[in-house]
Amino acid sequence: MISEKTYYHYMNIFETVKDFPTILKMWYQCFDRILRRMNLGYKKPIIDSLFYKWEMENWTALHKENSTEYSNCTPKQLKEEFAAECYYICDRASYDRLFRTHWLFKQAFDKEFNKVCRDKEI
Repeated sequence: MISEKTYYHYMNIFETVKDFPTILKMWYQCFDRILRRMNLGYKKPIIDSLFYKWEMENWTALHKENSTEYSNCTPKQLKEEFAAECYYICDRASYDRLFRTHWLFKQAFDKEFNKVCRDKEI
């Protein structure tokens, strides 16, 4: 697990990082840290499943096309929203905030993330 110092550093610099592999690695490490810090026994298989496979298909408000807030956002705007959300939740993480931020990540980097999932056969 990454250190607290690294976690806060990552959560505050997402808007400056441009390459997806680095963003993916950083966000996964932050996602992992948030879940492990909840002290509920989350281990890598569960964290991987939530990170790579988790869908909110029955949460229709968060389907991009149904979202009043995000439906017209460009990929660049979604990336900015993701970075802002990381900054916002870094010291007040909850399931709701974590999963909302992860949803933004998946929307912002849809093509790149799906390719990683296909390549890993996830």
